[in-house]
Amino acid sequence: MCRLLAVTLLLMGLTLGQATALPVTSGTSNPTIVVGIIATLSGPGAMAGQDAVDGFTTALRHLGGRFANQEVRVVVVDDKGSPDTAQQVSRKMLEREKVNFILTSVSQSSMAAIAKPLLAERAFIINLEPVPMQFYGSECSPWVFHLVTPPDAIHEAAGVHFTTEKMRRIVVIGPDAPSTDLAVAALKRTWSGEVAAVIKPRHGATTYGDEIARLRQLGPDAVYTVLTGGMGLAFVRAYAAAGLKADIQLLGAGGGFERPALPAMNELGLDVLNVAPWSPDLDIPLNKRLITDFELEYGRPVTSWVAAGYDAGQFLEAVMRATNGRTGDPDATRNAMRRAEFTSVRGPFRFDPNHVPSVSLYLRRVVRDAKGRFTDEIRAPLIKDWHNREMAACPMRWTEEAKPGAPTAAPKPMGNTAPPPKPPPR
Repeated sequence: MCRLLAVTLLLMGLTLGQATALPVTSGTSNPTIVVGIIATLSGPGAMAGQDAVDGFTTALRHLGGRFANQEVRVVVVDDKGSPDTAQQVSRKMLEREKVNFILTSVSQSSMAAIAKPLLAERAFIINLEPVPMQFYGSECSPWVFHLVTPPDAIHEAAGVHFTTEKMRRIVVIGPDAPSTDLAVAALKRTWSGEVAAVIKPRHGATTYGDEIARLRQLGPDAVYTVLTGGMGLAFVRAYAAAGLKADIQLLGAGGGFERPALPAMNELGLDVLNVAPWSPDLDIPLNKRLITDFELEYGRPVTSWVAAGYDAGQFLEAVMRATNGRTGDPDATRNAMRRAEFTSVRGPFRFDPNHVPSVSLYLRRVVRDAKGRFTDEIRAPLIKDWHNREMAACPMRWTEEAKPGAPTAAPKPMGNTAPPPKPPPR
């Protein structure tokens, strides 16, 4: 049955607007729990969406296809990276299925398009991709839980690293988009040095001669790249090929250094540092099991998107255990979601009052593993119990133990429990 489920997942979303129902157990035709998944499974954003779905499926397989011994039905729809399509397929899914939980792994524009219709259905939303910041603050909702680590956490952790390394002057390079400016603002919260320049290459750039020349001229202590996709790969190769990697430390946001992308960087990407909320070498038994079973089943490496999808499955299992498998009482379900205790493959996990996770961030380095494959390994922990500052604007107040507002001090660097790391490459 597990193999059949995996094959079915690979075929999902082939017809526009058609929901693919995935019964994960045999038996009753009216299972207790129905999970809808809205994800980007085709087009430029397909890797993240497919990884999230397959990570969730792996968790279900590990749980025997049930949550709290209750049968589960999974319905997956593909938004094809289009907000209009997201509206169409989500509407059809809601018309045909009485869903209890909805997992979303779509772009910010698609999420903005479907948020209100989904909330109107009073189904709990478990979000696996970054959303506009107001969703964490003034527009937070008691029906939405975020399992994804917001980009701000990555950038603030990068600032902690630059502070620890006594970097006084850096350059930021990123896409010509608001996300780059937001990255700089987050970086400055935890690092007080000078941003000598913010370089924004043209969209789709594959050569970086002008940018490399400017970096030589500026001579910063470090360069922080928030470029992703093909642009990010091309920049890392150009940076190393120009000989800058040995002279000026390059630090990247983890999204640009997911394991499937590393072979395209080839040897030029080795030893480059990046910041992420997950790493394949985290010493967590469930993380090791995920990596072994996922790579055997799908023939590709686990990514942070897979890890988030897997956590979603473990999270729902914990929620249903707490409610004895019942979904009929929304308040009881919400309370169980807020206080769910489960083993996250990303490390200690709990929700802040705005339903954004308090997580840990790690400094990783690109290396080869024992089999010669490119991978990431933890260089040092950076932040423990990161908190999202937008929670000050969120009107929800549901626990006395949680901080009612945004932290006023910089995130506390995590104590390093591993052997002291070697000095990072300069």
